[in-house]
Amino acid sequence: MTLNELLVEWSYRTKKGYPDMGNPSDILVLKEILERLEIPTDILDELEDDEPEVTVSTDEPQEEPQEEPIPEPEEPQSSSPSTEYDELIKKTLNVNEIPLSENIYKYPGKGGGTYMEQVKEKDLPIWKALWEAKPEKKTEKGVETAGVGKGELSLYWLYHYSNSGVNVTEGRAGDDPDLFFNGNGVEVKAYSSHNAKLSIGRYGADKENLRLLGTIFGISTLARVFGGDGIDKTVNPTNFKGIDLIGAFEHVQALGETDLEGLSEFYEIFGKIKINIDFLKSKLEYRSAREGGLAMGRKFLKDKLGRKPGDGNFLVNLKKDGSMKFFNVSFTIIDSDDDILTKMGSSQSAMGLNFTKTFG
Repeated sequence: MTLNELLVEWSYRTKKGYPDMGNPSDILVLKEILERLEIPTDILDELEDDEPEVTVSTDEPQEEPQEEPIPEPEEPQSSSPSTEYDELIKKTLNVNEIPLSENIYKYPGKGGGTYMEQVKEKDLPIWKALWEAKPEKKTEKGVETAGVGKGELSLYWLYHYSNSGVNVTEGRAGDDPDLFFNGNGVEVKAYSSHNAKLSIGRYGADKENLRLLGTIFGISTLARVFGGDGIDKTVNPTNFKGIDLIGAFEHVQALGETDLEGLSEFYEIFGKIKINIDFLKSKLEYRSAREGGLAMGRKFLKDKLGRKPGDGNFLVNLKKDGSMKFFNVSFTIIDSDDDILTKMGSSQSAMGLNFTKTFG
């Protein structure tokens, strides 16, 4: 069996029509083929035993990515969204009437630009008291509701119960941002450094982008395995650095320039690969590997950030000491930043972005 014949058989026997080195079933298929040919399979045994490594890296010490909670079944609400938070504040502070914060805090509204704020000394005791407070589930007393992160209730109180001119409501339903400030989305994070790469959430349900990433890295895997470049098991659709997209697109470009339609007359798998490359071209505009990588990275970020908090809205990183950094999410900046791929990356299906380097 020639190398090309091995590649074709392996691809044909995978569910996607191309192999994924991060998929244990695809590795098992290759192992069976190699064993039949009496070729050593030691390196494949290592791949089956090891867990995928985390590839996201930054210049800053990293926090563990925040887990994006599994949505709970929606329960009928007998009160307005803010009432739940209000009652939790009263319970946590052991008061009958919620006290006002004693200072005014900045919120410029949609498109207002990135800025810093600091909780003032007189407001810090309540801010810290509410830091880890979460409401209970409606159906099971004593169990915390998923989806309420550290500092979220503190931020709600600080702005809603003040003279800052901001009406704050919760937005935990579906794919809503954590809070709304005067109707505008605000996504809340609580990392120890404003300069770290912040998680913008998991993307297992984003079928279109997963298909695009699967095509890009699947073709790249084929080229690397059989082209003599070696195996990098850490690079796959769920674990990659943004800059890896450019290298992967070089293989996509090379394969896309071949007569896949003609080859499909001899090997059906090439027809399947052509369908996936055509889908890629229908979703992304590119003329080079670099343009392809940038197009994929930008599409991914805008699709994810467009849902929460939304273009022009804010993602805020909070610290327990009262430091707040409001990052104004701007699609214009994402589209104009030619180095955006160096600031993003995926770890275990959770996309991260260095917001400080991106939005200031």
